[in-house]
Amino acid sequence: MAALASSYNQRIRPLLDAVDRLRHLNVMQEGIELPTIVDVGDQSSGKSSVLESIAGISLPRGQGICTRVPLIMRLQNDPSAQEPHLQLEYQGKVVTTSESAVPDAINAATNEIAGTSKGISDVPITLIVKRKGVPDLTMVDLPGITRVPVHGQPENIYEQISQIIMKYITPKESIILNVLSATVDFPTCESIRMSQRVDSPGSAPSPSSPKPTRRQRGCSRR
Repeated sequence: MAALASSYNQRIRPLLDAVDRLRHLNVMQEGIELPTIVDVGDQSSGKSSVLESIAGISLPRGQGICTRVPLIMRLQNDPSAQEPHLQLEYQGKVVTTSESAVPDAINAATNEIAGTSKGISDVPITLIVKRKGVPDLTMVDLPGITRVPVHGQPENIYEQISQIIMKYITPKESIILNVLSATVDFPTCESIRMSQRVDSPGSAPSPSSPKPTRRQRGCSRR
């Protein structure tokens, strides 16, 4: 086990760190794409809950649309860390925060970027989590798909969200994680249909259902 850990630290970790540094330099704007897990799904489908379970960090919750800008979560395992180190990066700012304050810090950054109403923006927030025992992963939480605008949202909210989703799932380096409610009809699910538009022939979407107890009557044997 010690030899495996040593090999990981010498060969794999530097590559993961290099990917994170490239992402921080916004090299995607230069046409260089980096491996990323992107979770997509309908509004209130439980997308953020999936990332919470992986990262062990609470994210903003509430009624309606909670994720209004792309949230890039960079998890970095630090075996020597006694306490987790968390910071937000957005619009050139760096804000150090704590586990308990993460939801409020994300909400404050979101309001600064997208306004205090219910509008959305494609300007991302990056949450860096350095702690002992987390997997070295980069994940993106996107606004949930909604078709009918509510008060405070633009009439073309569906088109705006669709454009953001397609921007992040189109690169071939993106690993698409579809998060579905157990009540959703899989073949007609909008996020699945979006994924199929960019997936290579023969590949299959990766669905996840964080709410398996919620199902329609008569669907238990489907």
